[in-house]
Amino acid sequence: MRLMPDDPFPEIGHPFTTDVSADGRWIAVSCYATGRGDRGRILVYRTSDLALWDQIVLDQSIEGLAFHPALPVLAIGTEEGNEFEIRGGLHLYEPETRRRTDVAVAGAGVSALRWRDARRLEVSFATLVIDFEDSGRVTYTRSVAECDDWQAITADLLATLVSWPQVPVELDWNRVKGPDIDQPQRYLAGIAAEKGRAWTRRPAAAVVQSLRDGRVLTAAQNGPLLECWSPDGTLRWSVPVPDDSWERNGCRLYVAPDEESAWITVLVGDSSDRRTRLRRFGLTDGVQLAELRLDFPVAIAARTDGAWVARDSRELFPGPRWPPNESVVLTPSGRQLATLALGESDSSYDFPVRRSPHLLFLYGVGDGAGDRDVSPELLEKWVVQADPNGIEPLFPLSWDDSLGPYLRGGPAVYVDDDAGQGIVHTCTARDGTHLVRRAYADGEVAWAHRFDARVTGVDVRSGLIYAVTGAGACELLTLRAAEGTVVRRRTLALGGHIYTPTCLSAGPDGELVIGTVEGRLIRTRAD
Repeated sequence: MRLMPDDPFPEIGHPFTTDVSADGRWIAVSCYATGRGDRGRILVYRTSDLALWDQIVLDQSIEGLAFHPALPVLAIGTEEGNEFEIRGGLHLYEPETRRRTDVAVAGAGVSALRWRDARRLEVSFATLVIDFEDSGRVTYTRSVAECDDWQAITADLLATLVSWPQVPVELDWNRVKGPDIDQPQRYLAGIAAEKGRAWTRRPAAAVVQSLRDGRVLTAAQNGPLLECWSPDGTLRWSVPVPDDSWERNGCRLYVAPDEESAWITVLVGDSSDRRTRLRRFGLTDGVQLAELRLDFPVAIAARTDGAWVARDSRELFPGPRWPPNESVVLTPSGRQLATLALGESDSSYDFPVRRSPHLLFLYGVGDGAGDRDVSPELLEKWVVQADPNGIEPLFPLSWDDSLGPYLRGGPAVYVDDDAGQGIVHTCTARDGTHLVRRAYADGEVAWAHRFDARVTGVDVRSGLIYAVTGAGACELLTLRAAEGTVVRRRTLALGGHIYTPTCLSAGPDGELVIGTVEGRLIRTRAD
């Protein structure tokens, strides 16, 4: 397995605060990657080679971190709560030994830390004021812990030192914030440049597509509209983030069968009135070729002959109070062929089917269909096939009453092998996420697996199904497409870090490309 791009600090995601030890040997970064599920995470790197040394994962949000002014000892303050309850923690960490000293703080959060000198650590606490007319208000207190040898301190002693005396204070955040590095992204880029390397924060990959010549397309919700990576892992071209603050990447991607161009969704407006600009780019150089404007947020479905559909995804807040817009059937160049009435939809109707010769969707049926007071999620979902002449129901998404009524769709892939034609799809129910092979076109179940973690990507190559699971498992699974036997499962671990996958694509060259919440792509052999 290898990373793209192969730059320093690939595990970070979004850095919040950074500090460096007094001897210059260690860098600590508090960070967050959407979709990992970590409340608080600190990564520790060696400055000598910028390699990951250790990870500290905590159950509470990190409010501050500060290295001792002389010793390799890192102080960490955490806080978690709401308007009714607050709690926190004080932690000391020594990089050389990976030793950690933890003190839980009941009824207060540790809001700020500052080393006054080599003996004294100033700890500021946030405590809730019980006032039902002004809930959520906090007051601050402070204690100063004094110790001659901070590398020998125990949890019991540390708890005693910070529990008394505490005095009320008005916090000056400019004074108590701890580390002096105000712009961690600039700092990390600078220290990478000192080593002759480049680093920039990369948002989570939302979609990835391998092309026949080994190039890879990817898009991120809060990042460039579209990127094209060469087989050797270098960035060939990038379409930048839209200039308009009311535009953002919709991360719905359609690649034309000849792989000469691709369409990507750009969402326009706020969450209550979302519209779409469909933009077409040439895949040789990333030059924009065309644009279509639609008055609804678009989800995309496609079939292998090139016909594709822009569907009203209904992803608005608050939910729309008007009937769904008709979906538009298009050619690869963007010429409209027809319109389809695909009914209600929201994120639970996501059903992107790779490699399908048919246009397949989830369709809501039942007594509440068309009723503005009925949530689309509550409707019974059917897999339907559409063409310019209309819609043909195939089979219900649910194959077992025990799955419950609130089913959500997910990534899928069309298969055609010795076992016949079928659809391998994901389905999230109340008991977890299922990966299922259904016969085309009657929906008979050939095999099914249940996972506690969500399946975030599915593809097929040479009779094998590849699937990745998200936070909580972070695995790449290989299954035999015909009978569903699990051939191999492996955790996506590189360099001491377990990456969290968001999407997957199998290339014809025998490689898989996996997008991650850390903003990196993992390239690995399929076998």
